[in-house]
Amino acid sequence: MTDKAFTHVAPLIVPMADDQHPLRLLMRGYEDKYPHKLVKDFSRVTNRIVELWNDPAAMEEYFHSLLVMDRHDRKGFPPDVAAEIFSLNLAYDVIRARKAEASADLWGTEQEAKEELERLRLQPTIANFARAAEAGDVSSCKLFLSANLNVDVRDTRHWTPLMIASFNGREELAQMLIQHGADVRACDQGGYTPMHWAAFNGYAELIKLLLAKGGAVNAQSHVGITPLIQAAARGHVATTAELLKGRADPNLAANDGGTPLFKAISNGHLEIVNLLLEAGASLNATMQNGATLVGSAKLARDPKIRDRIAAAVYALKQQTAKRQE
Repeated sequence: MTDKAFTHVAPLIVPMADDQHPLRLLMRGYEDKYPHKLVKDFSRVTNRIVELWNDPAAMEEYFHSLLVMDRHDRKGFPPDVAAEIFSLNLAYDVIRARKAEASADLWGTEQEAKEELERLRLQPTIANFARAAEAGDVSSCKLFLSANLNVDVRDTRHWTPLMIASFNGREELAQMLIQHGADVRACDQGGYTPMHWAAFNGYAELIKLLLAKGGAVNAQSHVGITPLIQAAARGHVATTAELLKGRADPNLAANDGGTPLFKAISNGHLEIVNLLLEAGASLNATMQNGATLVGSAKLARDPKIRDRIAAAVYALKQQTAKRQE
């Protein structure tokens, strides 16, 4: 079912920038309410908000304590930060309400869901859930969730329903699973995430969805494969473009030394070569076996690829010479 040369690791851990703060992921779709100054200047407060996020009662109490300074031994927040907290409080209420609405379309009770599955002659098993996911059967998948199957349950391949949906291009199903808590960064036994599998088969719209929901664009498998390497190696132009828009690193190499550009050259994908060069892909990659990117390009079957890399090498030499003048 899959290319055995490609198989996944936990997402790379990098220093947390403002755009990678957990609160930003929790506020997807409400970026205009993101409290930049609060995050920057009051890290303990924002970390506490993240901790309490899934406990509405605790969050209500905490927001009240932040907004109503009824203790004389505490200083109030600066006006601009207080305004951010107030706005965040309102946004939180909307986000929680939307999440509740998203859950409301599941079956009312576990027993009702099981009765409906029985009527359809479907046992609430992991195997049946996986088959429904592969077929993109949203209605049946909702029944399985209501019948108390975990949204991130694993099949015999160690794949979650979201991985299955991503591999098969089931965008509507992926959206529903994510709404009900599917882990967009989950890894299978090879270290591959849903984004890897969407990239593998060239599902650009699914890549956009996974990026919007916090997928790890630079996650590497156990052999160092990234989603961008998957897409570039298989010639998926639109998918490669979406990954680059999502800040995929064009120079992140697999364990064998292969970069996305190296793979695109080796497999004869001229459009991908152009996209990667425009994104700043390095010409200096070297494989573990000693093969160089430039050397491999000279052997490319497509003369346009040979010419494109030769032109890029020449331009790089010219730039280097100018800097040394």
